[in-house]
Amino acid sequence: MDAYAIRQDVETTYDKVKSLAGWAVDKAVVLTITSYYVTSEREFDAVSLNRAMDALKSRTGWLSPLRGNLLPMMAAFLNQPGMVIDEEVDRLFEKQQVLKGVGFRNTIHSYLAALLMTSNQAHYETEAWQAKKLYDAMKKQHFFLTSDDDYAYAVLLGKRGANPIEHAKSMRTYYDALRTEGFRSGNELQWLSQVMTYVHNEFNPILVSRAVEVLAHFKRDTKVRPVHYPMIGFLTVFGVADAELKKIVELTHALEESKLFRWNREMALSIGIGYSMHELTENVEEATVSLVTSVELILQAQQAVMAATMAAMAASSATNSTNS
Repeated sequence: MDAYAIRQDVETTYDKVKSLAGWAVDKAVVLTITSYYVTSEREFDAVSLNRAMDALKSRTGWLSPLRGNLLPMMAAFLNQPGMVIDEEVDRLFEKQQVLKGVGFRNTIHSYLAALLMTSNQAHYETEAWQAKKLYDAMKKQHFFLTSDDDYAYAVLLGKRGANPIEHAKSMRTYYDALRTEGFRSGNELQWLSQVMTYVHNEFNPILVSRAVEVLAHFKRDTKVRPVHYPMIGFLTVFGVADAELKKIVELTHALEESKLFRWNREMALSIGIGYSMHELTENVEEATVSLVTSVELILQAQQAVMAATMAAMAASSATNSTNS
């Protein structure tokens, strides 16, 4: 599919998602949901997604982290072809309870982390404890930056079974090296440093150099923000070549011409990278497909949460201005 055909697909799917999500869901979140369907090359099914949303709502109270802006996003993640949605929802809550049992807090991030756990019930406890040990080690390396928004990466990376203390030290080494090379300090750089250990947890300065090259490549032709750092990390560790980076930029430019991205230009590059990441799964082994699918999910989930957070902050600011 060429860049302009993808843009048309994005615009068509956006209208469908917006119609279902309603006015209460922030535009950036709707764009993220749209991105999830387009980059995974799935046809949007309003009836099926609505059924998934109802299944989630039936299991949650009004104050649940799953309510609000992120409800349709979570429903989209669970609404997979061939799956029975009620069973998927039950499985999600069971996994999240296991994560709570080992010490993770009851936030939206613990539900997102639960999505990344195996479907084999016998492995729930093991994966949860691996994630908690890695999370605690990460906290020791970066006390103030490490919080519940690192839960998903702790689950994803904890499944590798590496020594959590050494793994977290490697993350910190990447963080410091990348900051020296011009990446901005903050949560996004921490996520990038975690991603850099996805394939091999040992520090590799060659990967730092490649991440710098990827960042420079995008900066020459489009707008790059810290939100893109984890995506740059995955492009780096998967060894995506410059020719593919050029295709990502071409798709980004095509998307930026759409009015949907007038005030959300960073989403154009996100979708471009997401589409490229999905194409990586077409000619790889089934086990690798599962890994890359997890990567797609964590990137989309992270963007959705950030969009929802920004929307909540904007709404709060507007309310305060009105009341003052």
